[in-house]
Amino acid sequence: MRLFVYGVLIKELAQGHAARLIAGLGPGQPACVRGSLYAVGRESEGGCYPILLHDPAGPQVHGFVHEANAVDWAAMDAFENAHEGAGAEYVRRAIDVTLADGTRTSAFAYCYARAVPPGAEAIPGGSFAAWLRDTGRTAFS
Repeated sequence: MRLFVYGVLIKELAQGHAARLIAGLGPGQPACVRGSLYAVGRESEGGCYPILLHDPAGPQVHGFVHEANAVDWAAMDAFENAHEGAGAEYVRRAIDVTLADGTRTSAFAYCYARAVPPGAEAIPGGSFAAWLRDTGRTAFS
């Protein structure tokens, strides 16, 4: 079982509870999926976090794939507010992932389950980490 991370669950961005949740992840490999990436939140609200709208025909979204056999999926789903019911912010689903060497695989990803919120900012280039560096913004902690 693999997990694709693209935001506050990236090891170098993860803080606090997020860092504890991903502590059991295996080493990551650079990878990408297809879709659109937006930033939500403000510095005054503790920073921003990304939302992924999965779209197999969309542009590349960059992140990392990890072996995730030791992940507490229930805790991870709770952190992401991911479930199939009304009010879910994310849904965890298996999607196609392309590794840096071109190999294709499947991994779970947390895909946004709602309409893009007002004020969300498109992330050009599809990399939340690069966008944070380029804009001077901080990741939600």
